[in-house]
Amino acid sequence: MKYLESLKLFYSSDMWKRIFSVAKKEIRYNFRNRWVIFMTMLFLGLSILVSYYGTAMEGVEGWMGLQETVVYMATYIEYMVPILAVILGYSTIVRECEDGSMELLLSYPVERGEVLAGKFLGLWIVLSISVVVGLGAGGFVISSMVEDVVLAEYYLFILSAVILGGVYISISMMLSVIFTNSTSAMSASIFVLFLFTFIWLFSMYAIAEITFGWEMVEAGRPPQWYFLIQLLNPVMLWYTLLALNIVPLRDWALEFGGKEPEIHPYDTWVMIALLIIWIAVPLLISERLFDKKQID
Repeated sequence: MKYLESLKLFYSSDMWKRIFSVAKKEIRYNFRNRWVIFMTMLFLGLSILVSYYGTAMEGVEGWMGLQETVVYMATYIEYMVPILAVILGYSTIVRECEDGSMELLLSYPVERGEVLAGKFLGLWIVLSISVVVGLGAGGFVISSMVEDVVLAEYYLFILSAVILGGVYISISMMLSVIFTNSTSAMSASIFVLFLFTFIWLFSMYAIAEITFGWEMVEAGRPPQWYFLIQLLNPVMLWYTLLALNIVPLRDWALEFGGKEPEIHPYDTWVMIALLIIWIAVPLLISERLFDKKQID
């Protein structure tokens, strides 16, 4: 009976109207954020510059194809998208608790879970538009300059960046619920960003070297638990998703990471599913904590 009541609530049109109302508020507020405009322009400009000048250090100038552009752009997107997501998400709850607007919002007939869902949806839409417009416009310019365009893989690159942004928005919103001031929430969000991009990578090198030797990774024969640890990092999942579907990026990864293992848990749909879990779990934790949070 409780399951049926929950299912009925999920399909409630009134609930979705309230969620979309909160989402529209977040969209209107954050489209005035100069960081969103700046990052959109940066996505556009950097994709064009990387495509034309990406191989300049090798003594070659000229437009690269979309596939080759993705290889060079992936390193930048690894940082740029999470930074934008953190900027959008870290203060979304704690800021309104600090200035008193959250108490006013909750005085209306809206559930706390609906507020969280609406805020996440609105922020994700803002980030998605920034990524799609910036990278999409850059891809359009590049495709008009080169032959043999492979659009499907570039579309996958854009979609994967949007999903990665959703992961970091979800995590930063959870931290925004946990902490009681914006400074602490921002610091924790920045730490998580560095954890998954820098600290984790070097820790994996250290673990491999100490336990079984990096030569085992280069030979494509690391133990299975090494793969499982990597699957706990959303950035690793994102890179693996791209490498599974974009040949030049896979070749580049193998050049620096060694031979491809014969037995591994990597699969496109597994990577997508795990990234979606990375979005869902922090949101569920946020909902539980926000229900118990004292709003003064």
